Order: sequence, then structure tokens, then C-alpha cells
Amino acid sequence: DLQALQALDSFLNREVQHMASQDEDEQPLSPIGSDKQTSSGKSPIAGDRGCTDVYCVVVYGVAWVAFIVVTLAGVQDGNPHKLYLPRDYSGAYCDAKTNWNNGPDLDGFKKLSYTMNVTATTDLIVKQFLCSSAVRDVMTTGATALLPASEQSAYLCDCCLSPCAKCIGSFKSGGDLSSANLQSTMTGKMSELNGQSSPANFFSGSGSNGNFFSSVLNDATKYFNKVCLPDCNTDFSKMNSSSGRRSYVYAMSPDNPLSRYWDLLKTSSTTPTYMKETINSQFTFASLPSSLCPYNESKCVPMPGITFEEQPGGYCSVAISSSVTDALGSSATAAFGGIVNQAFTNESNAVAGFGEAAGELARIIDTIALVCIISFIFGIVYMVLLRFFVGVCVWAAVFMILFVLMLSGGATWARAHQCAGTSLFDTGKQASVGVAVYAQAVGSAAMNGQQFKSERVEGDGANYTGIQQRTKSGYSCITWGEANTANAQAAAYTTSAYPNSNLKTDGSYHNYCRNPYNAGDAYKASTIWCLTADYEVKWEECSPIGVIAPECRNGYEISDEWLRELLKVVTWIFWILALAYLIVICCVCSRIRLAIAVNKVAAAFVAQSPLVTLVPILQAITAMCWIILWCFCAAFLLSQVPESYTPTVGYATYAEAAGTNETPGKCTDKWPTGSVWKDDNCTMVEVNGTIEPRCWKCAPPRYVFDTRFACSFFMFLWNNQVNVALGQCIVAGAVAAWFFTPNQDKGGLDMGRGVVKRSIWNVFRYHFGSLAVGAFVIAVVQFIRAVMYYFQKQAEAQKNKVAEIALKICQCCMWCLEKCLKFMTKNAYIQIAIKGTNFCTSARAAFFIILNNAIRFATIIFLSGIIHWIGFLCIISVTGGLGYLCLAAMHEEAKVVIPVILFVIIGYFMSMIFMNVFGLAVDCVAVLYRM
Repeated sequence: DLQALQALDSFLNREVQHMASQDEDEQPLSPIGSDKQTSSGKSPIAGDRGCTDVYCVVVYGVAWVAFIVVTLAGVQDGNPHKLYLPRDYSGAYCDAKTNWNNGPDLDGFKKLSYTMNVTATTDLIVKQFLCSSAVRDVMTTGATALLPASEQSAYLCDCCLSPCAKCIGSFKSGGDLSSANLQSTMTGKMSELNGQSSPANFFSGSGSNGNFFSSVLNDATKYFNKVCLPDCNTDFSKMNSSSGRRSYVYAMSPDNPLSRYWDLLKTSSTTPTYMKETINSQFTFASLPSSLCPYNESKCVPMPGITFEEQPGGYCSVAISSSVTDALGSSATAAFGGIVNQAFTNESNAVAGFGEAAGELARIIDTIALVCIISFIFGIVYMVLLRFFVGVCVWAAVFMILFVLMLSGGATWARAHQCAGTSLFDTGKQASVGVAVYAQAVGSAAMNGQQFKSERVEGDGANYTGIQQRTKSGYSCITWGEANTANAQAAAYTTSAYPNSNLKTDGSYHNYCRNPYNAGDAYKASTIWCLTADYEVKWEECSPIGVIAPECRNGYEISDEWLRELLKVVTWIFWILALAYLIVICCVCSRIRLAIAVNKVAAAFVAQSPLVTLVPILQAITAMCWIILWCFCAAFLLSQVPESYTPTVGYATYAEAAGTNETPGKCTDKWPTGSVWKDDNCTMVEVNGTIEPRCWKCAPPRYVFDTRFACSFFMFLWNNQVNVALGQCIVAGAVAAWFFTPNQDKGGLDMGRGVVKRSIWNVFRYHFGSLAVGAFVIAVVQFIRAVMYYFQKQAEAQKNKVAEIALKICQCCMWCLEKCLKFMTKNAYIQIAIKGTNFCTSARAAFFIILNNAIRFATIIFLSGIIHWIGFLCIISVTGGLGYLCLAAMHEEAKVVIPVILFVIIGYFMSMIFMNVFGLAVDCVAVLYRM
């Protein structure tokens, strides 16, 4: 009500004036709620205004025209589908009619599925075949040897049958084969692989291939091809029921050093008959018809025993067929399928997870709406309460920082003196007890007019006569020589039993720490101790009064003495900082109270003008709409990968195409980076008279950046900053209008609507050009940072570490510059809202106001930052907690994790709305105070 509002304003007034009057160079803050006027006799925001920085409005319009032209050009040539469509092993897009470099026509083949990589799965079996004793004899033994003597050593080296530089030992290919078991072994292994026998044998460790399938599971990306198929039901069983299925005869890749021996065995007339029969009958695979798989036969061989399940986004996930499940059991096959899918946890799993989360959230949309309302209401309530508790919060936080500095120093001190086998907590506890006991002893001596004498223990403490009454852990000692219900051992320690242990003082037993023992005792303590009344700790060692860190008999936890000394130095640094911080608090105490008063005024504004919180909400909606629009437009530009961007030739090795840790690859030497794949149809190139295969080829990236995108991206940054500037200037204008409104007119919906409406009119009617200038400055710095990041990624692709590090340093410097400029432009917008001057004049005025009141503004910024964090924590935690309770009441069956995460995000955005408005109000009130 009005009386409460006037009482609050009067209180704030007196407090701010009292704070300001303590500095002789300051003028008291005029009564909040009166029509404060400038020297011209008018309210600062009520004076005549004119349009400022009109030229920038024209420039801004030209930039929009350029953005529209670039976007229209991109719409004609771009294809945004390329940014999300699944891609096969060669980088071709599923469901795309035309693909790069005359790639396959995949129109209608919408699902990314998997087929067997015949080369990878069969090479190990062929290696066992070619490097067996049976084949070695055919290749190298007798007059009919297939290889001439000059090539036999090369064969033995290629098979690692004899030591050579290219091998580190013999191949582990499944064991040696003789002429007696070669054909049966190859028949058993290949019949499992090409599906002639039960698929369950391939999955079972007792099959002919042993545990080979475990290798397939652990490296699924190697043994499967990613291909585009019509649906996820295109598998081994569908191939068997399809007409027109094809066949593929295994051919070893030309870049494999064993390929010439395989071809020799196949074509030589002197190859033993059983070997030729094995090669011709066992190494042929059934392949999907071209209507189901539009690739070469080698890429269309399905894996036996494998089926697929449909996932969102055009992806298929791997499953195990029912025949294998019946043979091995559901638990084993589920484990197989899970391991295989884990190897492909990339785009498909991300899309599936997103779809599941979206479905869960759609079911609880009513709870989400309720939580949004609750969070908004609590934000207003928090602002109302903040006016009354801001002082308590600030002073608590100020002294919390002092406590943290002191505690950090204590922790490093304890770490430096921590004994081996003792916890850091126990070390700190013992030191605290020592300090407390010492302080008590010194204080007691001073009250009695005595001087405390330092206690000292010599040797094992047998002659100690001090007055320590507490153990190292702080337990109180009980009296020697008297019966005690808590510790029966006390009665045994009498002067008759231990006559030389000083257990009595003035003829009576005492409870001081001692080390009682007799000369003939075999076991005795190493220092003074006492009995306690604790249930568990019956006795414990003591430290003499004044000894804070006793010597560690078993050494220190940190054995390095230099490191312990360094920790002691760090301890003093923390404590010196704490002392300096305490001195600063005392020196700026009046400014802290002034800052608290300013924060109270800002909280009062937000509480009395809740409609101003709609400004950041509209900002957020505008930003979301702009981001969605820009992403849609930019997608056309990003998807236009030039034909010349990616090499079309083949390369001899994977290292040449993909690069190494030190050398860039031919396919990966620029960013955005494409991928590398191996073509079955290798290009044969003559090099120095020798024909060499070029099997490794490049796939283009999904997107690239060019000058058109740079133009669009700069407009994106500029518009974002214009949106920020509009919100800041509107809120600042509303704060100023409220500040100069008489007390009796404050509060109420009409007043809140009026100050916001007036501020919006001023911003769009007079000062849009000035805001565009400030936004342009920030956008330029952000754009330079983005360009530096682009060149940093190029340096990474080129393996240029020096350039990469230099560009990271430059980005850090630009980030610091951006933060400084954002701070200055925000204060410039406040000046624009209050005085109506152009951007440069406002920025200059803001700079000198901050410069001339640096300490005052630093104090206000620091303390308002504390309030910010408290507000964030309160609003987020309350939103998350109440959201969980609402979810439990309205949807008991719903999963908790994803909704609660969303509630926390809602709380974060609500806290951003209120605390950003509050922070800007604090800055604006601080500037108004200095006017």
C-alpha cells in the first residue's frame, strides 16, 4: 500500500543520504521519489530529445539488404538436408538423387544400415590360409614351387614366417594349417561367415571361428559398412527371400601385400586341386539385389545372424536375429547387440535420445507450464523480499569471503604440517585445539596478573610438570588415581604405583597430562598423555600448551621439505590477503552501506514495476525467432560444398590420406574436415615403372564456410547485439522514469506500464541509431574472434602448433576486449536512456563517470554480483524443488531426471530475467546517484 511504500522510500532515502554525507567530495542523493532536476531545471528524461546517430540506421538497413541478397542466392543453390541426412561409408547422402563426384543415386534409400565389410572379416581367414605350412610348401618347396627363389624371401617376410623389419613376430591368425586340415578348416570358417551354416555357430565361441565374433563386437566400425538401404528390414533373411540377388567373389585389396600370392594361387595351374576347390567354393558370398542395395556387390553382403531396428532420423540399430537368440539365449544376444550398437553411438543414438526426451516432455506439458508460472511468481516474491534482506545477504557474503581466505590459509598450514597416516581434518582439529588451549592459558594468566610461561617437553615427557588438560583431539583429561565410572583405568595410576610421575599437585591428584611409567616397564608411551571419559578413545597423547604443530615421529604426509615450505608461504599469503581484505572492508564500509542502499532501490524498482520483466522475455522470444530464422537461412549457405574443395584422386595409404599426429593428410588438411574411406575399385597408377594401387579416397564435409556465410554471420552477430542493446536501454529508461516519479505515484500497474511505454518510445523514436552503433562495435570484436577461431582450426588441420597457440592467445585477448566493451556500451546505453545523447558522447560520459568513481562503482558491482549469485541459486533451487513436487503430484509415472533438468533450466532462465533486470537497475541507479 502507499503508506508502506512511502515508509520504505523514506528509509532508503535517509540511508543513502547518510552514506553519501560521509564523503566530503560527494553530494547527498536527492530524495528518491521527488522530481529530481538537472541544472537546466528539467527532469533528465523529460527534456526535448532529438534523433541520434541516424547515419547508422541507414548502414543497418543496407546490411539487411546485403543479408537478404546473400540468403536468396543461397536458397537457389543450397540443400539444407545435407546438414542432417545420414551418410554412407563414402560420404554419400541417403535419399539424395545426386551425390558428390558422381556418387550413387540413393533416391528412395532413406535408412542408414549396415552390411558386412567382407574384406575386413575375411582377411584374417585368408591370412591364416596363405601363411599356413601347406601354402608355404606350395610357394617355396621343390622344383614346382609357385614362387621363384628370388621372391620366396619376400613371401616369408610378408607372412612374417621369418624375422624381418616389417614384422614384430609371427601372425596370430588362428593356428597353423597343414595339407590334411586346411580344406576342412577353411570350409568350417567360411561357411559360418557366408551363412551356409547356422548363424548361431558364428556367435558361439565353440564355432569354427572361435572368439572371432568378439573382435567384430569390439571393433564394429571396422567389420561393418555403413550403407543406405530402403528400410531397416533389409538383412540376411530378406536377401534369401529376394529375387535377383547377386554374388560376390572375395578379392583381396590390391594394396594388401598378400594379394599377389592369393591371385597366384587362384590362377596357377600347379596349385593343388584341393586348394583351388577351397578358394572357388568357399570364398563366394550372396549379395543383396541392386534394387535393395545400390552399391557394388562387395558392399551389399549382409552379416548373417544380424537384424536391424528402426531409429529416428533415418538410422538403423543393430539387433540379433531370432534364430541366434533361440540358440544362445536372450541375455547373451542382448549383450551382443548392445556392444555392437555402442560402437555406433554417434548421430543415431543422439537423435534417438532426443526423440525419447521430447516425447517425455510432451506428456508433462501441463506441469512445465505450471512450473514456469511458479518460477515467475517466485522471482517477483524474491525481489520484494530482497529489499528487506539485501543488507543481511551482502554482509554475510562479505564475511564469508574473509572466512574462506582464513580457512584456505588454515588448510594449507595443516597440509604442510600433516603427519604421515593422519588425515588433514585431524591435523586441523589438533591445531585448533592447540590454539584454543594456548589462548585460554594466556588469557587466564593475564587475568591473574601473571605471565604465562612456555611449556617444554624433554625426551619422552617423564619430567613434564605443565598444566595441559586436553588431548591432541580436544578430549578433556580425567583425574589420575581416582575411580571413574567412565574409565576404570584411572584408579590404577596412583603415586604409590608411579612415585616419580608428578601425578599430584599440592597433595591432591590432578588431571594434567603426564607420562607415568617406572624404570623397569617394558612398554611406555613416547610422550605425555592422559585418560579420557570418551566411550571409544580411552586415552590419547597430549601436546604441551603452546605447541601447535608437534613433531611427526613417523614423518610427514608430504615428504618433500621444499614443498612443505612452499605451503607455509602460501599459508601466509592467504592470511595476509585476509588481513588486507579486512582492512579494505573497514576502509570502504561506508561505500558498502551505500551500495546496499543502491541495491535496495533497484530491488524496489523491480518489485514495484514487474511489467519491466516482460522486456527480457520479449528479448528472449525475439532472439529465439531470429536464431531460428538465421539458422534456416545459413543452412543453405553452409551446405554448398564446392566440387573443388575435396580431392577426387586416390592415395596409396591411410596415413597419406588422413594424416598423422605430425603431418596433415591430403583429405584432412583444411577445416571443415572431410573423412577418408577405402574404395574396393582401387585406381592403379604407374610410379617409377611400378604399378601401385591408390585405394584411399576422400569424402567431403557436410558444410564449409565462405565469404557469403561470413556476411550472413556478421549480420547474425549485429542483430543479436541490437536486441541486447534495445533491452538494456529500455530497462535503463524505465528505471530513470521510475526514479524521478514522486513517491505517491509509484507502484501500481499503470505506473509500471507508463515508465516502460515511455522508455520504448524514446528508444525507437530517437535512439535506435545510437544503439546500432554500440551493437556494431561489439559485433565487430565478436566477428574477429570467430575469424581467429576459424584460422585456429585451419592451423590444427595443418598440424601447426605454433600458429594454433598464437591464435588461441589472440582469441583470449579479444575476449577480454569484448568484455570491456560490453561493460562500456551498457553504461553508454544508460546515458543514452537518461540524457538522450549520441553513442560517442554517452560512452565518453559513462567512461569518466566510472573513472571518477572507480572505487564506488567497483564496490557496487562487486556486491551486486553477490546478490546476483544468491538470486540465481534461490530461484533455480526453488523452481527445481517445487517443479519436482508438482511432477510427483500430477504425473506419478513420469521419469524424473529429464523433467527436473528442464525445471532447473527454466529456473535458470527466470533468474536470468529477474537478476539481469535487477543488475541493470543497480547500474542505472548508481549513475543517477552521481548525476
